[in-house]
Amino acid sequence: MEKKVLSIHAAVCDARKVQESSLSAYERIEIHAALLLVSRETRPLLDQYPVELSAAHVLELEADAKIASINGKMQLQPGQAAPEQTVLMVNGKLDIAPGSEEVLKSYACIIVNGSVSCPESMVPLLSMVQVNGTIEAYPDSCIRLKRRAVLDRSFHLRAKQDALYYAARQIIALAPDIRWDVLAEKRVRFATRSLLVAEEQAEAALPLFDEQTDITLLPDGCAYVDDDAVLNKALLQQHGGKLYIEGNLVVGRDSAPWLGQVSYLHVTGDLLVARGLAEAVQAIHPVYHRLRVVAGTLVSGKTAVTVDRAMLEAAEDGLSLFDCVNVTFREDIPAGLLQERLAGLEDCVNVTCTPEQRAAVEMAAHDVVRITDTCQEAADAGSPAGNVVKSACYVL
Repeated sequence: MEKKVLSIHAAVCDARKVQESSLSAYERIEIHAALLLVSRETRPLLDQYPVELSAAHVLELEADAKIASINGKMQLQPGQAAPEQTVLMVNGKLDIAPGSEEVLKSYACIIVNGSVSCPESMVPLLSMVQVNGTIEAYPDSCIRLKRRAVLDRSFHLRAKQDALYYAARQIIALAPDIRWDVLAEKRVRFATRSLLVAEEQAEAALPLFDEQTDITLLPDGCAYVDDDAVLNKALLQQHGGKLYIEGNLVVGRDSAPWLGQVSYLHVTGDLLVARGLAEAVQAIHPVYHRLRVVAGTLVSGKTAVTVDRAMLEAAEDGLSLFDCVNVTFREDIPAGLLQERLAGLEDCVNVTCTPEQRAAVEMAAHDVVRITDTCQEAADAGSPAGNVVKSACYVL
């Protein structure tokens, strides 16, 4: 009987108890893993058989040692039970609280696919941690705020004497009645990468921040919007006409009546503007990361979009699809109509169409990860998967 090839794709491949009978059953074994676990007995076995190994880390461990896999956020804190001979894999964020040195050292191995945060004094201990991502070191003895923290009028009442407050990303200080004088009397200090502060408060606020902080001065009365937004009546009623948008802003055809009420506009992401409004938007002198002039009806930021014939026929000035994850074009759309009405298809991930529609889709596409037609999908579905294993943790 012909032997097959086994291909393993896993975050952790556990080969501590593998037997010769398992290894000899395959013509070849391919292991692609972030971590390969072996024991003293099985390490030489892998060398005796045709095992092709691609692993970021190989760890020899006792057969009865435990594996803990966490998806999301995990925190190490002082006083936690010290695990014995445990491998910890975190797919997300590992937060190491001050005073957790002994807990950290108690793990046999720690692998983080994501980010690690810890006090600056504990950074040397991270040599035992494999981090596939970023490390955020915060000042010792600080009080941590949210990564993006908004100061309000009552913050001075809660602030502690001689405290150092830390926000990993940004502090927003736009409220008109923040008591910087009281905070200064309490000898409060702030550490952060970036500060947004109103111009009238800058002189009182800046002495409380270190010189490495990136300062952005905003006009008095400017509102902070922590999300993508659409310029419409509701946005202006809630926030007023001076806007700092943390994300993208859509200025569609329906936004025209409200443009005159905007006196200041700062967009950290993309400014998506309907073609006929581009000149009026530029007259505001906006600040933005990228300006994208959009034709016709705009659909953006959707997880899944299904486009049918009726939707295209209703978009008389054309249809533009931006920043969508999954886009599907229905079979009832003639290729000619698609070529006529699909004005733009940008920064989308997975696009599915019929073979007849593909040429029109490709013509409109820009920065699209994958275009699949229905014939491809059928072929992929009918092809055998073979001996390919994909798993977070696979025991060989």
